[in-house]
Amino acid sequence: MSRRLIVAIPLLSLVALLAWIFRPRHESLGEAFVSDQSVMLWSSVAQVRQSLATLHYGEKVEVLSRRNDNYRVRTAAGTVGWVDGRLLMEPSLWQRSAQLLAKTRSMPVQARGRTKVSTNLRVEPGRTQPRLYQFARGASVDIIGRAVADWVQATDERETSSEPQETKKEDWFLIRGLASRASAEATTRNNENPAVGEVTDQPLPVAGWVVARFVELDLPDAVREGTAVANIRPLAWFVLNRVPNPSGDKAQYLVAGIRGPEGQSCDFTMLRVYTWNLKRSRYETAFIENGLCGRLPVTLDKGPKDEPEFRFQTETNEERTYRLIQTVVRRVRKGEPAGSRQAGPARPATR
Repeated sequence: MSRRLIVAIPLLSLVALLAWIFRPRHESLGEAFVSDQSVMLWSSVAQVRQSLATLHYGEKVEVLSRRNDNYRVRTAAGTVGWVDGRLLMEPSLWQRSAQLLAKTRSMPVQARGRTKVSTNLRVEPGRTQPRLYQFARGASVDIIGRAVADWVQATDERETSSEPQETKKEDWFLIRGLASRASAEATTRNNENPAVGEVTDQPLPVAGWVVARFVELDLPDAVREGTAVANIRPLAWFVLNRVPNPSGDKAQYLVAGIRGPEGQSCDFTMLRVYTWNLKRSRYETAFIENGLCGRLPVTLDKGPKDEPEFRFQTETNEERTYRLIQTVVRRVRKGEPAGSRQAGPARPATR
């Protein structure tokens, strides 16, 4: 009996050692985050394959291997499959996205709009910058700021490759929006203790840069009509105050706009204030200023007698302040009493 034990124990130890050496190893190439509204997880990269799960924006996955543009990943629920790697975001880019969102939270909204087409959200202005998300057509966005970036327009196929490509400048908007169908793990931006692995319909806030002409501004009727007559391209607008009217209070608007092509160094070059004429039951242009070179953001404040004020900086970092007194707008010069309250975020106009 003892001789059998003497032989069995080394054999069992050898088997255990071999089992440990040849055990399945779960090697990982790192983590990644889903950067699209929904991404299909497939059983293989073959043409005939099965769908295993649908991943949503912000879900974290573990990357196990790569094959060209396809990544083999493991989800938080333990499901292993293949996804299009171009729809994943590296952790460093995810952190930049979170930092950009945190930065814009304290910035005043300058306008609101909707995407005209499917629109890529990027971490910096420019079409070659990393993509953070893609908005569907008709997505609502808040416009926070503006910048200019170069755009190299592709030459026609009939043209020779030796000809230089044309470089243009185009406007970009810094925006805040909502990414639909966020996973609970992604909601850590809003929730300290999410339910791990749970997928909800709660949208996730995102921020970044989009091509400005891909956004249609949601203009109040008075602003749309007034700027159309004056041939102004509005970039920002705000409700200065509201005045009584038999059919309901009427908003009075400030508009900052520009004329001409995209890519100009100034965010806006002209101001308009539209006030409500009670006797004539119509909006009228109460204030016109041209020849500016203003910078966003525009902020609102209150004067000593609770009059609406607005302020901004010019290209030379000069701060300008204006005050609306009934239907008259005047500039507040240095030395004059300005608003005693701290300038707060300007509220964009609504219909």
